[in-house]
Amino acid sequence: MIYDEQKRVSVSICISFDKFSSSNWIPSFVNSIHTSKGGTHVQHVTDKLIDALKEKSNTLGKRLGSMEIKGTHIKNHLFVFVNCLVENPAFDSQTKETLKTEARNFGSKCELPSKFYAELCKKESGFTDTILEWAKAKEKIDLGKSALLGARASKKKLLGIPKLEDANEAGGNNAAECTLILTEGDSAKALAVAGLSVVGRDKYGVFPLKGKLLNVREAKHDTIKNNAEISNILKIIGLDPARKYNDVSGLRYGTIMIMADQDYDGSHIKGLILNMIAHWWPSLLEVEGFLKEFVTPIIKVSRCLYHFA
Repeated sequence: MIYDEQKRVSVSICISFDKFSSSNWIPSFVNSIHTSKGGTHVQHVTDKLIDALKEKSNTLGKRLGSMEIKGTHIKNHLFVFVNCLVENPAFDSQTKETLKTEARNFGSKCELPSKFYAELCKKESGFTDTILEWAKAKEKIDLGKSALLGARASKKKLLGIPKLEDANEAGGNNAAECTLILTEGDSAKALAVAGLSVVGRDKYGVFPLKGKLLNVREAKHDTIKNNAEISNILKIIGLDPARKYNDVSGLRYGTIMIMADQDYDGSHIKGLILNMIAHWWPSLLEVEGFLKEFVTPIIKVSRCLYHFA
């Protein structure tokens, strides 16, 4: 809890774990009258607090690729106490539950010290961490709704995903036995599809990546949400960013196999796929056999040159 007391106003703030409502977050008083529904005095103080937290949270969020934090997002995480003196206060009714006097007519200004704001925005206070954790959770929910729109409705068969060679049994009773091969480009896809003539198409699917996958740790929320390739991969596999997986039940494929070249670009692609899984579903990395690599050969051909004197 952070507290500041001045001659005509006292302010205290702490983290609230309940959603904003007039009954659970604003124990406020005006001239010793309990304003149970808040009013302009509470709004005047909280606007200053929210502006400070919004600036700090967005600064930190940019480094983490978080969504833009708005004032309404922050308000739900605050529990604020305001006790103040106001000249000739005007209320909404005889019950005096809400102060209606405009801030410019309070008779004084609420100028909180810089030390108060510094304490508010410190990591140790927990405010910014709570706000960013909420933002991260909301991103997963929003992305899950966007990515799985249509995938749940047609789990067995997916339509409208270009270049996908879907396994016949993907999303069915034997989905856990199915493998999705993610290839580096169309040429690698052609090689993988040729291999399906040997192993069959029942339990193997192929999807070509356009290049390096988006780094989901650093990209902004809207960028991830609008990225067609990320959305398609989530739909094909049946992954939900808001869900924690202990096994592959519920997925359309039980295994992801990465087929990339043995060069720097190929290693980068493999790393970005691992990064996506580790960022959203770290528990899946502990599921045996979920993530595999198709080890493409490295062949060095040299020609011996003979020199005759």
